[in-house]
Amino acid sequence: MKVLIAPQFGIGDALMTTPALEVLKANKPDWIIDVFTIKKPIMEIYQNNPNIDKVIYYPLLNKSKIQSILYILKNVSFKYDITINFFPSNRRDYNIFSFLTFSKNRLGFKYKNSKFLIFDFLLTKKIEEDYNLHCVEENIRILTLLGINYKENIPNLKIYLTEEEINIGREFLTSYDNSIKVGIHTGSSSFKNHQSKRWRKEYFLEVINYFKDFTFFLFGTEEEMEENLFIKENAKFNNVVLVADKSIREVASIMKHLDLFISNDSGLMHLAGAINISVIGIFGPTNPVWVKPWNVKHKIIKMDLPCSPCFYYSPKPLECKIDEKYKCLNDIKPNKVIKAVEELLS
Repeated sequence: MKVLIAPQFGIGDALMTTPALEVLKANKPDWIIDVFTIKKPIMEIYQNNPNIDKVIYYPLLNKSKIQSILYILKNVSFKYDITINFFPSNRRDYNIFSFLTFSKNRLGFKYKNSKFLIFDFLLTKKIEEDYNLHCVEENIRILTLLGINYKENIPNLKIYLTEEEINIGREFLTSYDNSIKVGIHTGSSSFKNHQSKRWRKEYFLEVINYFKDFTFFLFGTEEEMEENLFIKENAKFNNVVLVADKSIREVASIMKHLDLFISNDSGLMHLAGAINISVIGIFGPTNPVWVKPWNVKHKIIKMDLPCSPCFYYSPKPLECKIDEKYKCLNDIKPNKVIKAVEELLS
C-alpha cells in the first residue's frame, strides 16, 4: 500500500503528526509513506524522519491554481492507495488536494464548526473531531480508519537532527557564558489573524529584566522583528541575543542546548517539545487542551475567563468578540511567567 500525507500549513501542525507517523510505520512497516509539503520549514521538519519514505516539496502557495493542479495531476494523482488529511485540515483546499490524488481511500475529519463549503464530501472516510482531545491524539485516532487501534503510550513529537547539526547548535552557544539560557518566541503565525495570540512585548521585556543573570535568545523572522528589536533595545542588562535568518533545523539545533523555552502558542513552542526541553506556553484565545506542549515538562499560563478559549478550528479567522479585546492575554501579568520560570528551573 502507498500512503500520501496531505500538506500541513504550520510548523506545529506538522510536528503533531510525527507521533501518528511513527505509529503508522510501526504497525504497517511494509507500507510506503510519503509526505507532501508546501513550505520549506515543513519540509525540514520531516527531513531524516525514518518513518517517512519520501518528502515531496512543491510551493503551491506561490503558484497559480492552474500550475498547482497540473503539478498534482502529473506527480501525485493515481499514485497512492490512501491519502490522509491529518488534524487540523479544515479548509477546502486540503480536501480538494486529497480529491485530486484520486486515492481510493481519502481520510480526514468532520469539523464541528465548518460548513458544507469546506468540501469534506470529497473525502471517502471521516471521523468527527473530539473537543476533549489533543491534536496528537486526534491524529492517532484517525488511524483507526486503517484498522490501527493504538492503545499504548503515544510517542513524543520528533524532529530528527544529525549529530553534525546538534554540534553546530552547541558551537553557536559556546561564545556565551555558563548562565542559564532561555529561549523566547514573541511571535506566532499571522495566518487567520493568529498574530492576536501574541503576549505583549512589554511583558516579555519585564520577564527578561527580572532575570539579570540569564541569557535570553529571541527567535523569529521578519514577522516578529519589531517585538524582538524592542526587547533587545530596552533590555537593562545586555543579556539578549537575536537569533534570526536561520532555517528551522538550525533553530532546533540551537534550542536543543537551552535550559528553557518561553513562547506564545506557536510552532516553536511545539519545536521545543520535539527536542525535549522544558516549555512555558502562554495561552489566550486558543485551547491548551488541543495544543499544549505534548509529553514534555511544561507550564501553561492562561486566565480562564468565561469567554475563553474562544477559538475553534474553522476556516474563519481568529476574532475577539468582547469589548476589552484580548483581555485573556493582556491580563496575564509578567509575575505569572516569572513564577513559572523559577518553578521549572528549581
